[in-house]
Amino acid sequence: MRTKRNIGLIVLGCLIASIVVLAGLIAWLGVATGIGVGVLIACGVIGTYLLVIGPWQRRWGTTDDEIHRSMPGDALLRPDAPSTTRAITIDASPEAVFPWLLQIGYGRGGWYSYDWIDNDGKPSVERIDPALQRLAVGDRIEMLPGFGPVVSEIEPNHHIVSGGETDSWCLLVEPTSDGRTRLISRWRLDLPKSAGTYVWLALSDPGAFLMEQKMLRRIRDLAQRDGAGRSLSPEGRMR
Repeated sequence: MRTKRNIGLIVLGCLIASIVVLAGLIAWLGVATGIGVGVLIACGVIGTYLLVIGPWQRRWGTTDDEIHRSMPGDALLRPDAPSTTRAITIDASPEAVFPWLLQIGYGRGGWYSYDWIDNDGKPSVERIDPALQRLAVGDRIEMLPGFGPVVSEIEPNHHIVSGGETDSWCLLVEPTSDGRTRLISRWRLDLPKSAGTYVWLALSDPGAFLMEQKMLRRIRDLAQRDGAGRSLSPEGRMR
């Protein structure tokens, strides 16, 4: 499928770019010096990401209270499992935002991010589709066919919890004192400590941030466009 191909091309492109830079350094400075400078540049980039960019993007848009508060789904994994919490303020009511969350997913409304990579090139749906509002416990929110978190809890107009044995994801909406909505997303992972895990996280962590912040911004824009005129029944369906 196109999504897998595009992800593979991005990873391959990054690898080729790194090799080209290293080859250029070697041609310019010689083998020993070029490799040494390349290693220093790599260490500097990795160190900057680990110490500055990574901690910032894993709490993008949040307040200290939102970072430290408990959220639905937290109890599914051990208390000290690594977590990422991101949030955005939306000028609409929770009832206007929640329907967009119900239809997230590949093969459903899309991921509201970079559709050319995460939705097989198909544009995400830009309207509330009643046929996509029937999300239930046990349904899979697909990232790829057959792969994605399985819904374990839904509270209409408040939160959706999904995940698996080693991960959990909570999407939560709550009203603010000024009549707006905070949309909060929390991912938690409890993966085994291994070289493969660290390589996977190194490759996926920056991309996950780019995709999710785009998703949050796009849902904000769509919900604000449509306003607060929609509401849901207790069963989570449009009315």
